[in-house]
Amino acid sequence: MFKRREPRSIAEKTRETVWPSMGWVRLATYLKHRVLRLSDTPRNIALGLAIGAGVSFSPLMFTHFIQGAIIAFVLRANIPAALIGTIIGNPWTFPVIWWASITLGSIMFSTFGFPADHNIPDVVTTSILWDMLWHDPMRLLMPWMLGGYILCAIVIALTYPLYLWLIKAAQSARAKVMQRAAHKNAKQVTGQKK
Repeated sequence: MFKRREPRSIAEKTRETVWPSMGWVRLATYLKHRVLRLSDTPRNIALGLAIGAGVSFSPLMFTHFIQGAIIAFVLRANIPAALIGTIIGNPWTFPVIWWASITLGSIMFSTFGFPADHNIPDVVTTSILWDMLWHDPMRLLMPWMLGGYILCAIVIALTYPLYLWLIKAAQSARAKVMQRAAHKNAKQVTGQKK
């Protein structure tokens, strides 16, 4: 019933991920409305969004939704909000996120005397990256994971108060608008009865 008449090809799905056809402003507006309509406390919604933003720093690609849902479940945060929060990690932000995670992890590893290498070759193909990860994971993967999860915790701690403030303000404004609309409707109903 809700399927597309003509299913999208893989190329169309990929293009849609990198550049949404509805546009960035409309996508942001849609997500804002989705978040504001979640039925939960502002604390749970804000924590869910912060968790989603945080797990985007994890190097374990294609598991961000799963990680976000599990952490949100354990911390009793809003799971749909956590899934929406993972949008922070997208094809535009991943290079910066990965660079920050690898650099921080390599610094941490070097500090404690473990081998780490954040000097990635100028030209990286999938086979070169796979070879680096497979034959010497301590040099890239382990620092990447350590840096990613440290940044995950930092991002959660920094974004939670911001999201909480934004959600409380937005829900308060929405409640005022709904109250004015209800008051206006009540006046119209009483005016019609006379």
